[in-house]
Amino acid sequence: MKQFATLVIASTTILFGVTIPVVQAQAQTPAYRLIERDMAANNRIQVQITPGRATPISFTQTDEAIAYILVADPSRLVYTTDTDLKSGRATTIFLRAIQPLKFPGATTTAITNLLVQTIDKTGQKRLYNFDIVPKRRNTEYVGIQIANALVVPLQGSKLRIADAPEDVAVPLRGSKLKLRAASPIGFGTARRRGAASESSAIAGQQTLLIDKNRRARVDDIETGLRIAINRGYTNKSDPVVPKVQQVLSLLRNSRVTIPEAATSVGVPVEVISELGRIALNDRLLRLGQQR
Repeated sequence: MKQFATLVIASTTILFGVTIPVVQAQAQTPAYRLIERDMAANNRIQVQITPGRATPISFTQTDEAIAYILVADPSRLVYTTDTDLKSGRATTIFLRAIQPLKFPGATTTAITNLLVQTIDKTGQKRLYNFDIVPKRRNTEYVGIQIANALVVPLQGSKLRIADAPEDVAVPLRGSKLKLRAASPIGFGTARRRGAASESSAIAGQQTLLIDKNRRARVDDIETGLRIAINRGYTNKSDPVVPKVQQVLSLLRNSRVTIPEAATSVGVPVEVISELGRIALNDRLLRLGQQR
């Protein structure tokens, strides 16, 4: 039985429609890591930079303009904006790594932080705290996009939301993905239930309740994705794959729950749950074979 994901959703018109473009380098890399605005403002978000490349942090998907920027340790990092801050219209910051400089009396650190204060059309200010993480090679994404609440799907997929408790077969670019609505609960309900099942929001240590007695870890989700690809439940070209990889990156780099990470990237938490179930079931099967 090749079922990759179980989607339990019955709500009024919810449409998944944001696309995450990919760029062609040595391998397909998600172009932007999408982070929901409130999540970004309430957490320290890691931003990877690499020598010779510019990394954008964009607020173009919100109604915010950048009002102030502070780099705690400017000895290894420079930035520019898409327009002068004094204009009140700057929405994107471009970060570039530089050769280390020495400033008399200044302190340095391997991972510095970037503080960004924004102001929206109502006059509300928000302060974002980004940890700048140097990488020697290509980063996992080309930039960060801060966005309003994300309810959107995957580029090229034929994913649809089931609004009735019935089986719906949905192909994702050649995969045998099946979405099964098992009970009439809304997306918001599913998310709250998933959030309540979290036992930890420590980066990399989050868990998700899979069934009554089992919890999946971040590593289990990654293992489930690998098994799903290896067994042909889906394939690497499915747009869901880089999205799940973005969820994994967010979980390992931020103190967010699994449902929050999934929602911010635009992946139904039920897909993440199914990947965890695949890994846990595989582990039980292998243990049984060893006896």
